[in-house]
Amino acid sequence: MKSKLVHVAYNDSEGEFSLSFDAIEWLASRGVVAAQSLIKEMGSMPPNWGVDASALGLKRHSSILILCINELGPEKASSCASYIRVRKIESEKYMIRNTGGIETVLTPEDIIWVEVN
Repeated sequence: MKSKLVHVAYNDSEGEFSLSFDAIEWLASRGVVAAQSLIKEMGSMPPNWGVDASALGLKRHSSILILCINELGPEKASSCASYIRVRKIESEKYMIRNTGGIETVLTPEDIIWVEVN
């Protein structure tokens, strides 16, 4: 049985996964309550400030997050400390490995297991 196609957001640059002010506004305008609350607080924030999706209560595979990134594009959806991309996977399980800020989305099929005989 084939798994469904899942989209996962990840950071593809040194730094951290961080959504831009534009992305926060986009999410707020579409009813993400935590993003709406942040918008009220962000008036005094520097323009390069961003926030992790988890702070908004969103998983990296959240449909609304993926739509935001796809509609805005990586440049506009990412803060200055990140470059957010979307990976398509055919698995219901994934993990995100972080090496120096650069993230990699791994599925069980990506892992080379060491067998102990």
